[in-house]
Amino acid sequence: MNFQTRIFVAVALCAVIYIVFGVLNPPPPPEETDEVALAETKDGKADAGKADAEGTVKAVAKVDEPEVDPTVEAVEVIEHQISNDLLGLTVTNESPGRGGLVSAVQLHSPQFEGHLTASDSLALAGKPTLEISLTDDDGNLLVPRGAGYEVREQSSEHITLAYVGKGVEVIERLQILEGYEGRLSVEVKNLGTDTLASRLHIRSRIGFSESRYDIRRGLCRTQEDVEDEDKSDVEDGPIRYRNGILWGGVDGKYFTSLLVPLAPAQECEINLSEDGELLEGRLSTVTQEIGPGSVGTHEFGLYIGPKELERLKAFSAVDAGIELDEAIDWGFFGGLSESVGKLLLALLRWFHGLVHNWGFSIVLLTVVVKAALLPLTLKQMSSMKRMKEIQPEIAKIKEKYGDDRAKQGQEMQALFSRSGVNPLAGCLPMVVQLPIWFALYSMLGAAVELVHEPFLWLPDLTEQDPYYVLPLALGALMILQNRMMPSTMDAAQAKLMRWVMPIMFTVFMLVLPSGLGVYIFANIVLSLIQTAIQVGTNKTADATAS
Repeated sequence: MNFQTRIFVAVALCAVIYIVFGVLNPPPPPEETDEVALAETKDGKADAGKADAEGTVKAVAKVDEPEVDPTVEAVEVIEHQISNDLLGLTVTNESPGRGGLVSAVQLHSPQFEGHLTASDSLALAGKPTLEISLTDDDGNLLVPRGAGYEVREQSSEHITLAYVGKGVEVIERLQILEGYEGRLSVEVKNLGTDTLASRLHIRSRIGFSESRYDIRRGLCRTQEDVEDEDKSDVEDGPIRYRNGILWGGVDGKYFTSLLVPLAPAQECEINLSEDGELLEGRLSTVTQEIGPGSVGTHEFGLYIGPKELERLKAFSAVDAGIELDEAIDWGFFGGLSESVGKLLLALLRWFHGLVHNWGFSIVLLTVVVKAALLPLTLKQMSSMKRMKEIQPEIAKIKEKYGDDRAKQGQEMQALFSRSGVNPLAGCLPMVVQLPIWFALYSMLGAAVELVHEPFLWLPDLTEQDPYYVLPLALGALMILQNRMMPSTMDAAQAKLMRWVMPIMFTVFMLVLPSGLGVYIFANIVLSLIQTAIQVGTNKTADATAS
């Protein structure tokens, strides 16, 4: 079974697995809710945008704040940047309704300097993120929309903002730590004579990418798993998860903005912004009951930046025992893809340490993976050769017992037994290799190390080839490989595989990251060399035997 056939079978297997998984694990039906309860499924997921049988939309309890209070005086807007050697955050004293706590995000790593991600890693296009609001149990705002904050302290690494209003004082402190981490604390002091209920809501935002490959998601880490929703999932309304939320936020393929509460949050919501141009993730804390003169504190750890594996695993902004590497999408096979993907990523980095070029590192990684899978590949080729040798006898059996399927099957089994041929021998090695291919594919697609890294004529290994040289070259090589490989198919099938698969792969590679194209190109070149050697060896053996 040649490379194109294996890919074709792999795609078919994935489709079958996806369909079977959907049949065995259908989405749970929405539960009935009343007008003041969140619309939840049995696993805690709420979908407020679904219509019922009569075509009406169920009402849900919202925490969306009212419009800006026109009676509140606007304060002078002050912007201040806190930063370290890798991350910069521009902080504003505007309150929700007129802005957000962070108005801009900058990345200072040399890898991102001079690129879009250096000035706008979350594609916010000048719109704010980390918007904070405080409500009581009834959803009434403790800080009116439009009310500004007083700047009490500021330095190169932190800023403290304060608001004093009727019966309440709110102090927000944002501190930048090492790497891409930060810490946010919000203190609420009850200045009144009655107990004050305080609940904090904090939103993070990310813009959408022009690339269909770079999907933007909202993330909610529940007690059970990481739940992710993209734009298509929330176009009809917000999706909410409740109780025991460990962390949440928004991300793209390579960059993320995550919020980690010191204590598990009560609710995580994923939704579109009001103008539909941003994806929002919101965490809402458990309500705190604050007595007169007492202070309630809400504390969060932040991670804003590239999805680097080691930094996500080593997250320590709050002492919550949280590792954030689950934000990396390792692909179809879940834990298996993650384990293999981490191993392949470590090997890719090791090669980069030797050659100091990510493109050549991908080529070297391809050589190692190809060599590791060589025994399975040789087994496939040997099985193909034996199957081709008995094709004339198979044709005779089909002709002789064309109308008797049972007899035809018996004769086929007898032929396979006499010839020592296992018809599944060509497929089983491919099935074993399938998780490795998917892990490699996912790893190369998620490795932030490749962002903005050039190779030969390619300006960025995470972007498509702007000149389409790589996709066209891949198609040409696949046609050449098909002509060299022996085939057990009939003429019509062989012709289909010879032209359809190269055309399909060429079209796919027009939009996929060029780093994946480098891997596939190197793999096909190695396969051509291997095929040429194998064919030459077989011809020599046949000549010697004759």
